[in-house]
Amino acid sequence: MQLWEATLINAPSMVPELLGYFPCLVEILERSFDHLKVATNIIEDYVILGGREFLSLQASNIAKLLDLVVGNVNDRGLLSVIPVIDILVQCFPMEVPQLISSTLQRLIIMCLTGGDDHDPSKAAVKASSSALLARILVMNTNYLAQLTSDPSLSIHLQKSGFPSEENILLCLVDMWLEKVDNVTSFQKKTIGLALSIILTLRLPQVLDKLDQIMSVCTSVIMGGSEDLSEEESSSDNVSSSKPHVPSKELRRRQMKLSDPINQISLENSVRDNLQTCSSLHGESFNAAIGRLHPSVLNQLKQALKMP
Repeated sequence: MQLWEATLINAPSMVPELLGYFPCLVEILERSFDHLKVATNIIEDYVILGGREFLSLQASNIAKLLDLVVGNVNDRGLLSVIPVIDILVQCFPMEVPQLISSTLQRLIIMCLTGGDDHDPSKAAVKASSSALLARILVMNTNYLAQLTSDPSLSIHLQKSGFPSEENILLCLVDMWLEKVDNVTSFQKKTIGLALSIILTLRLPQVLDKLDQIMSVCTSVIMGGSEDLSEEESSSDNVSSSKPHVPSKELRRRQMKLSDPINQISLENSVRDNLQTCSSLHGESFNAAIGRLHPSVLNQLKQALKMP
C-alpha cells in the first residue's frame, strides 16, 4: 500500500491503470482497518490527482468506502477520514454530499448524541465533523437543509435518544457555537460563514441565538487570518523551501489557495445576511438587536465598520 501511495504522490497525472486500482482499496478495507491511515492518504491522492474523472468513474466505490469506514472505525480512524471527506466536498460541493448522504447522517448522529466532556478524542471528532457540516451548509445550503429535515435521519436520532421535537438544523447551530473554539482558524471562518447563512433562514428561533451568532462571527472577522493552523503553515513551507516537491504537495497547496471559503468575505456575508434577517423578521429582528449584549453590539459595529 505504501508503494501505491508513493506512486500517486509522485505521479504527474492520473492514468487509467491507476484509476482501475481504486476498487481494490474497498476490498482491502472490507477485510481490515489495519492500514487505515495509508488508505486515507491514498483516497486523498486520488481526489487531488484524479479530480472529476475519478469522481465520475468511482462514485459508488467512494460512497461505499466512506460509509464502511465512518460506520465502523474508532475516533482515531474518524479523525483521519473526516479531512478526506472535507476535501471531497471542497472539490465537488454539489455532487459529493448527495453521494455520501448516509455517511453524513452518521456524522450528524455522532455530533448530536452522546457526551464528550471527558473524552478528548470524541470532542475532537465532534469539532472536526462540525467544521465539515459547516462547509456543506456554506457550499450547498439547500442540501444540508434537506438532509436535516429527512425523516430517516430523525428516526435514527430518536433511536439514539435524541428528542423528537428538536429542530436538527438548530441543534447543529448550537454545536457550531459550542465547538468554534476547538477548531483551526480556517475552520472558524467556515463556521462563521455557516452561522451567517443561518440568519437568512425562515426560523424565528434564530433570533434567540443572535447574540451568540454575532459574538462568534465578529470575533472571527476581527481575528483575521493570521492565526494559520500548523498544517496550513507547514504545507506552505514545504512548497516554498524545497525545489523538488512531489506533485501532490504542489497540487495540495494550489487546492488550498483556490478553496471557495477563502474567496468569501465573512464581513460582507454577515452584513448582507443581517439585512436579509431584518427583512424576514421585521420588528422581532429589531427587538433581538436591542437585546444584544453591549460588548457584542460594540464588536459588531467595529467588525462591520458601522458608525
